Order: sequence, then structure tokens, then C-alpha cells
Amino acid sequence: MSFETIKQTAAGRCVEIIVALTSIDREIGTAKKDINCPLCDHGSLHADRRDDGVNQHGKVRCHHCLDAGTGDIIDTVRVFGGHDSQGSAAKAVADYLGLSASEATGAKPIVDIIEAVAKAKRMPLDAFRQFGPKVDKRGRNQKPVARVPVYNESGEIHSHFDLTPTDKGFFKRGDGSQGLFLPGRLPKAGETWHLVEGVKDAAALVGLGFDACGLPSSFMAPKYARLFQGVHVVTVADLDQPGQNGAQRTGGNLAGVAASVKVARLPGEIVASKGEDVRDVIRRHGEQAVRDAIAAATEWQPRDGEIFGKDSRPEEILTLRYAWHVDRVIGHLGQLGWKSPWLPEAKRETRKLYQRGGVLVDVVTESKADATAKGGQVKIAQGTPRLRVLPTSQLSLRIADACQLIVEKEKDGDIEKQAVPPPKWLIDGIHTAGDYGGYVRHLEAIVTAPTIRPDGSVLQKPGWDASGLLFRPSMKFEPIPDEPSQSDAVAATEKLFEVVADFPFTDAADKAAWLAMLLSMIGRPCVTGHVPMFAVTANIRGAGKSLLVDAASIIAYGHSAARTAYASDDDEMRKRITAVIMEGSPAVLLDNIDRPIGGASLDAVLTAERWKDRELGSSRTIDLPARAVWTATGNNLRFRSDVARRVVPIRLDSPEERPELRTDFRHNDLLGWTREHRGELVTAALTILRAYFVAGCPKQDGGQFGSFETWSDVIRGAVVWAGCSDPMDTIETAQADDDSAAIVAGLIGGLLEIDDTGDGMTCREIIDRLNDAENAGRFPAMREVVAEVGMKGGRPDVSRLGYAMRKYRGRVCNGYRIAQEQGHAKQNRWFAKPASIGGHGGHGSQVEESETGDVVGESGGHGGHGGHGFPPPIRETCCVATQHAHDTHTPAYRDGPESCPTSPPSPPHRKVPCPKCGGAMTPAEPVDGWRNWDCQTPGCGHVKPMREGAAQ
Repeated sequence: MSFETIKQTAAGRCVEIIVALTSIDREIGTAKKDINCPLCDHGSLHADRRDDGVNQHGKVRCHHCLDAGTGDIIDTVRVFGGHDSQGSAAKAVADYLGLSASEATGAKPIVDIIEAVAKAKRMPLDAFRQFGPKVDKRGRNQKPVARVPVYNESGEIHSHFDLTPTDKGFFKRGDGSQGLFLPGRLPKAGETWHLVEGVKDAAALVGLGFDACGLPSSFMAPKYARLFQGVHVVTVADLDQPGQNGAQRTGGNLAGVAASVKVARLPGEIVASKGEDVRDVIRRHGEQAVRDAIAAATEWQPRDGEIFGKDSRPEEILTLRYAWHVDRVIGHLGQLGWKSPWLPEAKRETRKLYQRGGVLVDVVTESKADATAKGGQVKIAQGTPRLRVLPTSQLSLRIADACQLIVEKEKDGDIEKQAVPPPKWLIDGIHTAGDYGGYVRHLEAIVTAPTIRPDGSVLQKPGWDASGLLFRPSMKFEPIPDEPSQSDAVAATEKLFEVVADFPFTDAADKAAWLAMLLSMIGRPCVTGHVPMFAVTANIRGAGKSLLVDAASIIAYGHSAARTAYASDDDEMRKRITAVIMEGSPAVLLDNIDRPIGGASLDAVLTAERWKDRELGSSRTIDLPARAVWTATGNNLRFRSDVARRVVPIRLDSPEERPELRTDFRHNDLLGWTREHRGELVTAALTILRAYFVAGCPKQDGGQFGSFETWSDVIRGAVVWAGCSDPMDTIETAQADDDSAAIVAGLIGGLLEIDDTGDGMTCREIIDRLNDAENAGRFPAMREVVAEVGMKGGRPDVSRLGYAMRKYRGRVCNGYRIAQEQGHAKQNRWFAKPASIGGHGGHGSQVEESETGDVVGESGGHGGHGGHGFPPPIRETCCVATQHAHDTHTPAYRDGPESCPTSPPSPPHRKVPCPKCGGAMTPAEPVDGWRNWDCQTPGCGHVKPMREGAAQ
């Protein structure tokens, strides 16, 4: 076959042939400038790329070693393919093109070179194949080699390493060619990998059943550490000084990145250089000697006096793979302070980061007395550890502490590495990630004393716990008993009650409620659900309300209760709640409240698993767990809205006129005494809870506390089981002091007195009638309730009154309920009607008089809308016969009897409720056309003057 036939057939495929049959790089067909010449290793190999020239004719020229260049594709293959004649080169090209059926000569089958290398280097063939060797040729003579892929710091193949049976091995020439040898896959977190020098020892360990990685030298550079994040690493060093020093250096580069680092000591003598390696030990001592050495590996430790400085940080070479780098740096941040030997030991704890509700936080200790948290909302005692949402300005510093950020730049044909500060895209990407996976530890709360986990086990080991708690003991605590008995729990209650021996509790249930508050504080982690608010109320100032809360707080947290002011404005209260949640405050005190407690935000946080709101001073929305224990103090506290069913009152009833002047105390300095005995008091509190869990948390009588079932089962159950009164017995106080009940009573009483026709009234008509000068002094009940719920800008407001009517629609008080009906033009008309009338009462509902004179409804069946209408005005007397002495009468309601008014329509005397407490009011003797109505509820004392005829 002629040369011309071969060249004509090769036209258009010359680049492919050159790459396949020579050592010229494949860039010969695409590079815009001269490339490296494999003959002289000079970057002056040139090819004509105009009009696809080199691909057509295959001519190349090296300006350094080939002045004339090659004449054609055959000549190129001869010169760069290691052939000694044109004929040999032509045959190679023809064979490649399939133009000759003759067998190639001189080349062994592909498997032969790989087998030969494995045999010569004492590597198990199957293990060696896992590292991906391919048959290739190297150098001018096209020497067959086993070419092994090499991985860079990103876990990608970027180079190769050539092995022959007789040579030690060669990395690809050029910058950045070295790397790691991996058995076809990357390490995974949780696995155990073994690091050795070179692919040959790595294959030997793989042959023994280990996961192994070969290093390019005696140590692993910091940039490769990222590939072993969360991996357990064992270094197996050669028995020479470079190998031992390299293993120590590798351990320092992996510390803080890998899950653990151990060092295996092979059997044999350590020499200055060229010591034995894994394969040598296998040959001399057998495979079991290597297995035993790995099994006996010890934890890596810095050598005495060895300090890991800035260069010991893991390297992060930045590229355009932004999301990938964000994840990588988050991994470094998750190890910061935990495994950071380059940081001074004293600073490691302060550099640790956690995640809470998808937000990065750190722990700071308050250094100022009576400091305030972010936004100035919460007063915090000096020395209190608290959670802080990590500012973005701090994030850049933590990134710099955790790793080195590197960029690679080309300079004079070489690649130069430069350190850079954290770029904005990296800071923003981490700050807004929202989920930090398993890299950054979750933290729900900080505790300064031992506590109880949800499973009943005691947390008493300092540090971070997998339950999401960080235990930072503020003092030394004695171990909590493992299996205390019920008698131990009873004795513990007596010890704790010594703290409150001087307080004038109303009864034993209030003392039990204080104990429940203390156990709720110190044992909050064991209550997976909500915890009610504890409200300390007293009959007089100076009774010790705040002192009672501070004593419990000192036992549980080591400091007085964190305080924030109560705000009547719900929007302001929401902001203060958000500040408490963001700080991770375990408990907070609303101190000295002088107005009714309640509101949508406070109601919500007491029964919320999580709290979602806009971060103070930012547009970012937070979504954090709501785990704080809320307490409140005040004199004669009243509760409005739904908060009454979320409160456990603790009542103090002092017989003293001026309790602050009292001197006969058992503990004159109660808080000082509590601090002094805190250790034993903490043990006592946890003994009660632990004993209750050991007993199996037996169910206690008394029912459940709605919305607080877990708290009722665990905390209340433990208190009652330990021999105390039921703290829920005080809840009736909150419900009796529910301010909403007084509002309902006021609205009903006001409607009864102002709606003298019984036709109902719109809110506009009510306000107009109150503002009418002719009605000055009339309708005191309605005026009082409007002053409380219907004012805006100091004047009665229709919208505010309408909101209150809608809010309390259907509520019942003293036999009446607030009812609504749409009148003309779909206007809402409001009534106070007997609670037994109305609704879907069935066919034939009637209104009739009972034996006591009450107006009652009688159901005449089921279904239908018999009770849909509203009753007529309530009369004092009703006609029970068709003949009567009156000149006029009112037609009967449906089929009921006729009724005759003897006076203007008004509610009966017995149905006038107290606007303040909702209790019954009785009339006094009239004076000058006015009559005082006196509330009969003990402790209320409300008096309502009414003009005769307005209500009888």
C-alpha cells in the first residue's frame, strides 16, 4: 500500500491520529498558541491551524528542536511516535485507519502492562485496577505504561501518573499535576480511610480490605483536607523520618476537618530515609502485622511546643462554583472551635457557631450589669450567657478563622496562589442559607445547671448535648441521683419550700404553683409542649412578688429573672416577645403590671411551638422555637382576652398594712441565701423530676390543663406526686379575674339599659344616644364599657365598639347573651337577649314566663328556625287572660300571651349585671329619682347610680 493512499485516507483525521499514536498533547488541534514539545519539553511546538491545516496534512514543527518540521502525517508519527523508519510509521497509521490487516508488532495486549506493573510493584491486581489504570505510551520511544488518574482538591481527575515495571513512576509534567490517588470514588462522611504515600501502598491496603488513598508525597497538603470532611482518617506512614514527620503534618492539616485523625505505627525500625513501607512490612511480617498496626492506631496529637498557625487552616480555592463553595465553607464553620488546633485553646470556645431555627448564632456572655438585649427590650443580668444572632460583620471574621480562601491567577505563564478576604457572595450565601445541614450543630437553649431531657435522663455533663442544649455550669454541682424514690422527692419538696417559708401564700395550692414554676424553669427541656404563664398576684404592694420569681430564677439559672416591660399596645408587645425569642432567654418576667394582662401576641406565644416575625432592625423574617417560661407580677392582676386560660396564678395575701416594713424573716437576705445554697436546691428540684420519671410518670388525678397537656402530665404531675397540693387549683382565680368576662357583663348590662324598645341597636345608634345631651348621666353601664373598649382619641368610636361586639358575640353572662341580627341595609343590630332564646330552637318556640318571672324559651320540636327572631321588650307583668283592666296591650310574641307595660320597657331588677365583675346587683332605696345598684360580689364593691325608670 502506497504512502499516498495512507495520507489521503488520513486527511481530515490527522489530529486524531497524532493524539492516538504520538506523545503530542490533544491541544495541538485547538490551542491558539504553541504548545509543549514532548521531545525537548519546550513550549514551541507549532501547527498550521488555518483552514483546518494540521487536521488535513498532519505537519508540525518545533522551533526549538525541529527547524525543518515534519513533512506529513507519517513523518509526524515517525518523529513523535518513536518509530525508526518511515515504513514503520506508515504501517502504524495504516493499522490505525484499518488499511492493513497485518498484526501490529512489538505491542503487548493491554492487560499485559497492567499485570506486569502490579506484579513488579507487589500490588494485588484487582486492587490496582480499582485505581483506574489505563494502557498508554510515554516519551519519544512510546514506552508502554500503566497510566493512573490523579485527583485534585475538588475531587476531579486533572492529571495522571505513569508506572512501568522497572520505573518508580512519573507525574504528568506541568504545574498542578500532582494530586491524590483514589480507588474510583471519593471519601464519604462517617467512613474510615487510610492515607499512605503513593498509589502502590494504597493498592496494597485496598487489597487488605481497607479504604485507602495514596498521597503524592510524605504528607497531604491542606488543600486536600476538604475531601475528608467528616471522615475518620488513619495515617500509615513509612518507617523513616520524612514519613513520620509527614504523618504529623498531615494530622495537623486534617484536624478540625476530619471526624477524627489517628496515626498507625508500622512494625520495624524508623530510619533517616528510605524506610520500609506497607508493602515491605507485608513481605517481611505478613498481612496481619499491618492489620494489627492499624487496629492499634492512636489519636493524633500536636507535638510538644508545636503550634499550628495560619497555614494550618484548610485551604478553599475559590472558583465560579459559588454554591459548592458556600457548602464547603459552611462545613469549615461547623468545625470551628471544635477541631481548630491553629486557634489558641482559650479562644476556641468563643469561636464556635450553632444554628437555631435556620439562623447562625453564637454564645456571648453579658459583661455589663442590667444590660439590655438587641432593641433594648430585655434586661439581662451580668454574667448571663445568651444566644446572639451572628452579625454579618462577624461572619466574615469566622470564615477567616475557619479556612484560607485562595484564588489562582496566571502570571508569566505560571499559576500563582493568592489569599483573599471572604467575598460578598460567600458571606451573603452563608448568611441566608437557612439550612446548615449536619455541618453546624443545632442549639435550642443554654442551661447553667443540670436539667432533665425529654426521656427523663439527666444532663449533667458540661458542653453541647445532642438534645440541642449547651450546658455551661455556673458552679460545681453534685451528681443527681440515678434512681431517687418518692420519699426522696417528698423530702426534696420540703427543702425547696424552705426558700419561700416567709411568703404569705393564700393557701397550699399557691405554694405548689411556685414549685411548679421552679420545676418548669429548671426542667423546661423535658416538657416538649407549651408551658403556661405564672402570674404572681398580691393584695398589696411590697408582698414580695418579684422576689418570689427571682428566687426561682436564681435556682434555675444562677441569676435574677430577665425583665421586660409589659406593653398594652399589641404591636409593641409583639416586638418585645420577638426580642426575648431571638435572645434565647430561658425565662422572662413582666414585672409590676398595673393593667389587665392579655392581647393577641401574648396569647399566641404562650401556646406557640415556634415564633415567626420580622427581625428587629432588619427586613429578614425569623422563625424560631418559642421555649421561654413567661412570668408576671402585679397587684390584684386581671386577665383579658384568652390569656386567662393560659395562666397559673400564684397568690400572695399579706395581712400587713405595709409589708415592706416587716422584719420577722427566716431569711433576711433571701436571694443571697438562695445563691449560697443553690447547688443543693438544684439537686432537690431535679430529684423530684427524676424520681417521677423513674416511677414511670404515674397519672395524677385532677384532669388536664387544655393546651398544656405535656406540662400537666410532667410538671404538675411531679408536684402532686411529691405530696403537694394541685397547682391547678389556683387557675380558677385567673378565670374569675378574666377581664373579658367583665367586658361581656358590661356590654350585656349596657344593652339592657340603653335598648329600651328591644328592637336592637346599631353601634352608631348607641354612640349617638350616649352623645345626646338629653341623655347626660343616663346609661352608666354602657358608658363604662364603651370607655374601656370603644374609645379612640379620647372619644367614643363606632368601629372600636363594633369590634368589641363582634369579638364577644354569643358570650353569656347572668342568663343573657350578646346577639346580632342584620337589619335594614344589612346593618348589624345588637341585642342582649335571654340565653335560652334564639338560635335554631325548633318549630314553635315560645316565650313565656316561668314561676320565678324569668323569661324562658320553650322548644316545640327540632330543626327549623323557631327561635330565629328576637324577643319583644321584657315586661314586668304579663297578661294571662284575655280580659284585663288595662286600656292598651302589646300583641303576643308568636302564640304566647299578651303583655302589658306598667312602665317603660326595662330588664327585671334581678337581671342587671355588674359592669365590673359581671356579678348580681341589687337596688337600694331611691333618692330624688335616682337609685344606687350595689354589686353583691365579695371584694368588688361596685356601685352604679341609675335614674328611676332607666332600670328596675
